[in-house]
Amino acid sequence: MERQGYEIISLNIGNPGLFGYRTPETMRLAMIENLGQAEPYSHQKGIFPAREAVVMQQQERGLSDISVNDVFIGNGVSELIDLSMRALLSPGDEVLVPSPDYPLWSATVTLNGGKAVHYPAHQSAIFNPIWQQWKH
Repeated sequence: MERQGYEIISLNIGNPGLFGYRTPETMRLAMIENLGQAEPYSHQKGIFPAREAVVMQQQERGLSDISVNDVFIGNGVSELIDLSMRALLSPGDEVLVPSPDYPLWSATVTLNGGKAVHYPAHQSAIFNPIWQQWKH
């Protein structure tokens, strides 16, 4: 597609900073101001002021019913996907996963006792599952 002139953003490399995505300033300041608290192990949900900055950011986006207790900060999306699956899945639970699939998604479901059920993710669907074509 690049040869055809399309701009492709390859977020699969796990480094969004290379594509201009930046940490919001409120979060950066919270991390800088609390760097000393980050040297020992922090709370399992993350440093409180950083979680508070996430809440402020989400409130600016219109999400009002959120508190710091609802926020978990991880070392990357892979860790957080795994933690989410560990918390949510019971043995045999089925999880809808788009196809094509990023291998981490189906692997995390399987490793945490679930069953990945793939649905077609066609470009024309604008990243929405085509439910009428999904057959169980």
